[in-house]
Amino acid sequence: MNDSSLHPLAQDYLKRLKKAAASLPRARRKELIEEIEAHLSEALPAAAGETEALNVLERLGKPAEIVAEASTGQAPARAGVNERLAIPLLLIGGVIVPVLGWFVGVVLLWSSRIWTLRDKLIGTLVVPGGLAAAVFLFLVPAGTRTCSGGSGTRRNPATGKLVRFSESNCPSYSTLHVTLVIIAAILLVMLPILTSIYLSRRATRAEIAA
Repeated sequence: MNDSSLHPLAQDYLKRLKKAAASLPRARRKELIEEIEAHLSEALPAAAGETEALNVLERLGKPAEIVAEASTGQAPARAGVNERLAIPLLLIGGVIVPVLGWFVGVVLLWSSRIWTLRDKLIGTLVVPGGLAAAVFLFLVPAGTRTCSGGSGTRRNPATGKLVRFSESNCPSYSTLHVTLVIIAAILLVMLPILTSIYLSRRATRAEIAA
């Protein structure tokens, strides 16, 4: 259905309804919007007066109320303590308390009504562990790299004198290896941060809709 065929107030109402319905499952959201759009198209033609349009929309109810009824009578979900804790724990919980901190964030994420299934999968699977993975990448090579060698004396063939010597055999890394490590480090830092921003915006959007 073309929105341009609706009354301007009806078009504005549908925009607000779409925002309010952001927290609903995709199929239910689509069904609800189509139902309301069809009702407005029939009850409120484009040529209707402003007073008539306001009366129709008032009888229909506020978008948030319609979405609440579509959510089996439950009140619209709002961001709370769980959501405010989940985002930082997913990002740095694994650094503060290895493994456990991030895991608590995942539990809070999946227990929330704010985020959709897709949001929860993104929050869980995009770099599990959050920034802890980047910290691990930085620490492990430095801690596991070992050098071998020794020192002693040997006779100089030219002079016949004993001279002291020392040898060191440290592993060297190729340019490709260093480049790959840098790229991996950037991704391991940026992806958790971008995921946190994404979840924060989704929670804010659901809060506004509520």
